[in-house]
Amino acid sequence: MVIAIPASADKTDALIDERFGRCPLFCFYDTRTGKHMFKNNNIKDAPGGVGLQVAEFLGNNGVNQVWAVEVGPKAEGVLNRLKIKINHVEPGQTIANLISMRSQKVI
Repeated sequence: MVIAIPASADKTDALIDERFGRCPLFCFYDTRTGKHMFKNNNIKDAPGGVGLQVAEFLGNNGVNQVWAVEVGPKAEGVLNRLKIKINHVEPGQTIANLISMRSQKVI
């Protein structure tokens, strides 16, 4: 399973970004391999429809779940259509902390 996490920087000790569509990048975490990679969110500065475009971007990158503080209703609709599960997480956590909690099945 591939999980997308909005990231504030390209390192696992960075905080999750509270913005979904306008975060600077996403951490893609593969639960099968335990590996992660970061991809820039080149859509973040678009004038409109950002959440919708980001949801499509995640779907095109094989994402199965999103861990985010908040997802807007239009983006949520696209994610649901693409069968991408949304898990809401508390703000102020690092990406490493979220991944660690996942490996312990807390999320």
